[in-house]
Amino acid sequence: MSQQDCGNSTDTSASGPAHDKYHPLKDRLVWLILLVYLALSISYSYVMLLGQAPDESDRHFPYVRWLAHTWALPIDDPAVTGGNLELHPPLYYLLLTPFYLASEQFGDITAMRVLRWTSPFLVLAALLLWMQIIWRACGCDRQSFLLILALTAWWPNLFVDAGAITNDVGAILASAVLLYLVAITYWHDRTVKIALLLGTVAGLGALMKASTMPTSFTIIGVALIWQHGKRFYRDGDFWMRGLAITAAFLAVCGWWYVRNYEMYGAFTPFPQGYRGIPYALSDWEGVMYGYAGPLLLRGINGLWASVFAGMVWFPDSSHIVIYNALRLLCALSLIGLIVAVLRWRRGELAIAADQAPALLLSCVGFATLWLSALWMSVFVHMAWYQGGRYLLLYLPGLVLPLGLGLRELFRRMKTAMPYLVILCWFIFLSFVAWYHIWTYHNPIVRAAIEASQK
Repeated sequence: MSQQDCGNSTDTSASGPAHDKYHPLKDRLVWLILLVYLALSISYSYVMLLGQAPDESDRHFPYVRWLAHTWALPIDDPAVTGGNLELHPPLYYLLLTPFYLASEQFGDITAMRVLRWTSPFLVLAALLLWMQIIWRACGCDRQSFLLILALTAWWPNLFVDAGAITNDVGAILASAVLLYLVAITYWHDRTVKIALLLGTVAGLGALMKASTMPTSFTIIGVALIWQHGKRFYRDGDFWMRGLAITAAFLAVCGWWYVRNYEMYGAFTPFPQGYRGIPYALSDWEGVMYGYAGPLLLRGINGLWASVFAGMVWFPDSSHIVIYNALRLLCALSLIGLIVAVLRWRRGELAIAADQAPALLLSCVGFATLWLSALWMSVFVHMAWYQGGRYLLLYLPGLVLPLGLGLRELFRRMKTAMPYLVILCWFIFLSFVAWYHIWTYHNPIVRAAIEASQK
């Protein structure tokens, strides 16, 4: 929390150098955080068996190979190698096509390894944008900023995406670009030109992954209403900007979703057979007949557990220790947030004018993703209750309240030890996951592959 704008502060307290002179990329600790992230993400890509990351060998890699060999969009034909890929938009895979073409002569194993190597650097690009958002959202407090940046960069589940071939990486980068433009670069700009730019970026995100659409429109919608005030609906500029955003969005990605609707009868076709509610019942009937309640509770618990790391990545014997420790961490953060709210109500804290958009829009993006994932787990695909990695598109929206709550709780302590313990715990979780993958998951996968080849 901060009581002044970042650009106007001259605080030279223990939180760091003067805010108007401080730049994150000139801080050696920032570079250390990013280098540790890069080392862990690249290592993670070698810990996971090649082709065994989520959907890697049956969707993501075949999609790139299909585009490189046919230069045509995938078809709905599971019998054709590379077919049945209509679920995902093509932009992420198209961006990887040059890397595949440059490496395919050395075989699919080498080509897959080369494609995996793109993911750590795409996520790194997102981290550099998140870094500016986090700095602003922390009110330009250096200690809070470093804590939250490290938690974000070393989040165990982030390495699953950063170490694999997955369009989640493209969606993370597209979402980071949009949030950065809306909350930082063009927050004070009300022109139609920038509205067209935001619609274009949102459209590119929708061509990366369909799950970016609800978050993009929520982020932009909240920003527009915020900027135009309580009587936004009476402001002609509000409607002009909204129309410009919508027009640019449809111009960029509308063709893909219209194509899907014409071919499959849905903007985003999902495979059948994974719904927890019987298909004969409508969503409302599923609620009334008691099917939705247990699915909802499982979704809430499963998304909380799996957002830290996939539940299968930890040994079963470690769950009670790991998840109880994470529950304690969340409880401490919640206590800190309650204390911060009480101090804010007493006038002891204030959110600076340039801090609020970065902080609140990050949280709005994450909340939108969480609600979307809950809806999916209850009414569309029940396996989404383990889909915590789908929430990483707006990871700062989770880590900011978590980190700021901890910072508030420990603010009177003159030592950084609590923060160092928490950060070491997160890195330790990654090593626990690596150990489990290496000693348990990989041997099972190898045995299954060998059995299928006999």
